[in-house]
Amino acid sequence: MYDTIKSKVTIDTLPKEFYAGKLKNLEWKGFLWRPIQNKNTHVIGYQTEYQNIKLRIYGSELRIENSLQKFYMGNNYQDFTYTQMLTALEKLNTILPVNIYKTTLLRADVGVVINHDTAQETDRWLDFKGKLPIPMIKNNKIYGSVIRQTNNKFKAYNKTFEAQQTSGTKLQEQLMRVELTGNNRYYNQRVNPVGLYTVEDLINQAKFEALGQLLLSFYQAIKKKPNLKFSEWSTKETRLYGYMNCTDTANAMKCNHKETYKKDRLQYSKLLSNYQDAEQENIVFNKLKTKVNFSINN
Repeated sequence: MYDTIKSKVTIDTLPKEFYAGKLKNLEWKGFLWRPIQNKNTHVIGYQTEYQNIKLRIYGSELRIENSLQKFYMGNNYQDFTYTQMLTALEKLNTILPVNIYKTTLLRADVGVVINHDTAQETDRWLDFKGKLPIPMIKNNKIYGSVIRQTNNKFKAYNKTFEAQQTSGTKLQEQLMRVELTGNNRYYNQRVNPVGLYTVEDLINQAKFEALGQLLLSFYQAIKKKPNLKFSEWSTKETRLYGYMNCTDTANAMKCNHKETYKKDRLQYSKLLSNYQDAEQENIVFNKLKTKVNFSINN
């Protein structure tokens, strides 16, 4: 279920060569570190990789980032379970120059892959707490949608298409990957904090389960298009749906008639609930829930 993780740690015993800012490669802890230059060609740090894991040193701070699942499995279109995650972190910890478990967690992604038509799902998305979905585009093709907020983002995309485009992998099934990305503020400064402070917290099974539930609850909170059987709608309902789904009129009401807009927004939410496509909603949710539970229990 985990994908990209990002963490950092301060190294007190870093060789002095790393502070000199010289434009040369350095060897340390079995890795060859290459200089990182800014736009003025000044050396601001050093970097190296192990498989797909990126390591960067700035001053005395080491940053570790990339997909834990891809490190362990070579892809993120298969299931990645709790037990496999434990093994992946244990393996990574034997390779890195620091104790990965003690590093401060900056970001963690959780995601699952289901067999589903991505466009059929993301074309239904309207907004999440007022945030509109943004199309994900690759090679002039829309292949998913992402909802971005300050401390997190949620996306669903055509994994079959993405795998073909990025690695030339041809998948036979129609796969959709759903991901939730959050930084430490998103996970820890909330009504019910998860408590993710170090990478060691990621191996806590209760917290692993909590992240899976966050992914599911985020999906459920996305407003989606109702059944558009306008012949069954009242005139008032049709007009309300029309103006709320037109960016120009919705923004005009929000800016110039705030109180009326708030009232209309509540009525719009009720309208969506009344005509929600419950069958489609349940199909996708149950597929996601099945995969989340499988990752937790295996």
